[in-house]
Amino acid sequence: MEFVVNLVTQYTVQRHEDDFIDRLNFQYSAYVFALSALVIGYHTYFGRAISCWTPAEFKGGWNEYTTDYCLIENTYYVPLEDPNMPPERYREEKELSYYQWVQFILVFLAFLFYLPYLYWSTVNWWSGLQVKAVVDVACNLDKTDVGKRNAGIEKIASHLKKYIDRQGRKSPIPLIPNIIGRNWVSFNYILTKFLFLVNLIAQMFLIHFFLGFDLDDFISLRVGFGSNWIANGIFPRQTMCDFEIRKKGSIQKYSVQCVLSMNMLNEKVFLALFYWIIALFFLTVWNLFTSFQHFFHASSRKEFVRRMLSAGGHTLTDGGHGEEKVPLVERPDGTYSNDYNRVLSINPDIVVVLHLIAKNAGDNVCQNVVDMLFQKLSEKSQ
Repeated sequence: MEFVVNLVTQYTVQRHEDDFIDRLNFQYSAYVFALSALVIGYHTYFGRAISCWTPAEFKGGWNEYTTDYCLIENTYYVPLEDPNMPPERYREEKELSYYQWVQFILVFLAFLFYLPYLYWSTVNWWSGLQVKAVVDVACNLDKTDVGKRNAGIEKIASHLKKYIDRQGRKSPIPLIPNIIGRNWVSFNYILTKFLFLVNLIAQMFLIHFFLGFDLDDFISLRVGFGSNWIANGIFPRQTMCDFEIRKKGSIQKYSVQCVLSMNMLNEKVFLALFYWIIALFFLTVWNLFTSFQHFFHASSRKEFVRRMLSAGGHTLTDGGHGEEKVPLVERPDGTYSNDYNRVLSINPDIVVVLHLIAKNAGDNVCQNVVDMLFQKLSEKSQ
C-alpha cells in the first residue's frame, strides 16, 4: 500500500519542468480521464447499469442472473423499427463489445497523456544542465530572508555559468549528433511538445477505433447532446441479449430486451472528453510553434534576455556603450558591451531554463537570475 501511495505522490507532485500547456496535457487531462473512469466504473459496478425485461417465469435469482450475464457478456443492437430478429450467425457482428471496457480504456488513455512528460523528465538532465533542480530552487526561494534568497539565486546562476563555460563544438552526450547534443534540453523540450500532439492525434484515432466509428465521423463522433441513438446505433439505450439455460438435461435459449442506462452517461462523457482533446490539440499546436520561435530564433532569444537585463537596469545603446541604471560591479572600459552581448547570445538550453523559471517562479525571479548571471560572466571577463 505504501508503494502505491508513493507512486501516486510521485506522479502528482509538481516538478516545475513544464509550462501551463504542458500541465494541461500530462496532468490535468490525465486527472479528467481518470475521474471519468472512476465515475463510469462506480455507475457500472455499484449502480444500476443495465435492466432487462425477462419472461414471467423468471423469479428472484433468475432475474439477477439475467442482468449480470447480459452486463458481462456483449449485448447487440437491433433497431426498434425492425420487427425481425437477425439470424444468430449475424448477431455476433452486431454485438456492442465496448461498454464493459469503457473505464479501463479511459485509465489507459489517462496513462498515455503522461508518457511524453515521462520522457522529458528522464532525459532533460543528460547534458549536465539540471533543469528540475534549478527550477525547483527558483520556485522555493526564501521570500522573507534576503540573504537566503540571494544565495539561492547565486547558486542557480553559478550552475548556468558552468554549463555555458562547458559549451563547445562537440556534443556532451556520447553517440548523440553535435547539432542535437549542444542543444539537448531545448531540442527535447520541443520534441516533448510535439509528442503531446502525437498523443492527442493518437487518442482521437483510439476513441474512434474503440467505438467502431468511420473516419468520416472523425470530428462529429456521430454522438452529441442532441444525437439520435436510435438512428446511429452508437451508445444505444435498448439492446438485446441472448443466453442459454440448462433445464432437466435440455438447453433453453432466451432473447431478452435490456435497457443500458450506463450508455447515456458513456455518451456524454466521451463527447466531452473528445472535444476536450480537440481544444487541447489547438492549444498545444499554438504552444509548440511559439516555443519553437522563442527558443530557436536568435532574435526571439535575444529579445527575451534583453527584457530581463533591462528589468535589472542593464541597457546597451546603438553606439555600443553600456548604460546601467544601477551599477552592480566595477568593469574596465570597453568590457561592458562584450559582456552584454555574451549574455544575449546564450545557448537555447539556457533560455529554456530561464523560460521555465519565468513560467513557474515569476518574471521577477528570472530577472534576478539573469542579473546574477550577467555579473558572473562579467567577473570572468575582467
